[in-house]
Amino acid sequence: MAELGLAPGQVRRFARVQLDGVWGQAWVKALAADEFVFLFAADGLHHLEPLYAGRWTIEQCFQSLKGRGFNREATHLRCLHKRRKLVALVSLAYAFCLGVGAAAHGGRQPIARKNHGHRAVSLSRHGLNLLRQLTRPLTPPEDPLARMVETILNWIARQLARNQLLKIVG
Repeated sequence: MAELGLAPGQVRRFARVQLDGVWGQAWVKALAADEFVFLFAADGLHHLEPLYAGRWTIEQCFQSLKGRGFNREATHLRCLHKRRKLVALVSLAYAFCLGVGAAAHGGRQPIARKNHGHRAVSLSRHGLNLLRQLTRPLTPPEDPLARMVETILNWIARQLARNQLLKIVG
């Protein structure tokens, strides 16, 4: 792809290109040596990068819920009512991991960056990894992240008890 002549971080947009018989625009961004992001969209769409960034956040959520840590698709439940509860619980767990990951990333445990500048793991994966570390026996209870997680879990338990939402299974 040297013929594009893009340095890392540079973008080139191609208007009116045809891909598999569909006319649109192509957008190419150089990430690092021989690493690129290619986007294809309808003609007339502007600001593809922020649109794609929002879509990518949704894609990461679906990937996490399906197989990267939450394995939602591994269920054998047939009852629609129980599957809805499972989706709700898995979504809450994902949101919890995302919150822990975001808090840690903004605090004392930032996520490492790859050579092209993107995070090595998603915020939800970072949170899940940290929660796994916190459940190990040698984690000191005075760890700030451990205290934050305990505070959040206590709040959730109080909300469930107050609203009598303790019956989740069945």
